[in-house]
Amino acid sequence: YMLLRKLTQHVEDQNWFAVVLDFVIVVVGVFIGIQVANWNDVQRDKAGLAASLERLDKELAQNLDMIERVLINFDEGRADLDLGRDALNECAWSPDAEAALERSLFEFVEDVQPNFVDFALNQLARHDRYQDLLSPQFQDDFRFYAGRLKEENEQLTSHYDNMWFHHVTHHPDVSAFFSADSEEYEGWRFKLDRPFEEICADASFRNRFINTIGFYTSINNRLIRFKEEAEKFQNSLRNERKRN
Repeated sequence: YMLLRKLTQHVEDQNWFAVVLDFVIVVVGVFIGIQVANWNDVQRDKAGLAASLERLDKELAQNLDMIERVLINFDEGRADLDLGRDALNECAWSPDAEAALERSLFEFVEDVQPNFVDFALNQLARHDRYQDLLSPQFQDDFRFYAGRLKEENEQLTSHYDNMWFHHVTHHPDVSAFFSADSEEYEGWRFKLDRPFEEICADASFRNRFINTIGFYTSINNRLIRFKEEAEKFQNSLRNERKRN
């Protein structure tokens, strides 16, 4: 207000030098104000981006941990699976082979589909101002991981659903066995209701068993491949956090 009064007075006095000087002061002041506001916005965006990248890092670590737990469970049951499958293939009964096959039936119903978390990923993807602050390389890595995560969610869900549709535990000769049924077991498990020699000659059982193994193994293989890709993205993410 005072500057406006001075400017008006200088115009009335026809003091053009003072008028120009006042005008320059106004323009420079406005320019500096805009620059300060822009700088503050950039700093807020950088702080927000840093927080978003930190959340994404934790989310990614959580997804990798879920994958690792599933892969560990698969590896722990691999010996039983191989022994039971080979015995079934050769129709070579033994107490150990039958026990391994029944343990595999139990392992087949374990949770082999990680429920991936993508909240932080989607939140960052929707924030264009944060995206503009990311390096071009990380933007490419981010888009690749986001696409692969979506694809794996869809494919793993499809495999898991199909596995259950064809699951060997649906076969009439497979039944649940509870600890109350016998002192030999604690908790519950599956058992075969017919002699092993008849089971191994049953085409319907063999078909369901092989289908279940196929989906089960495919899920495992997809998780191994996706884990490698997620770990590469994790390295890229942590490099980007250092840059910011």
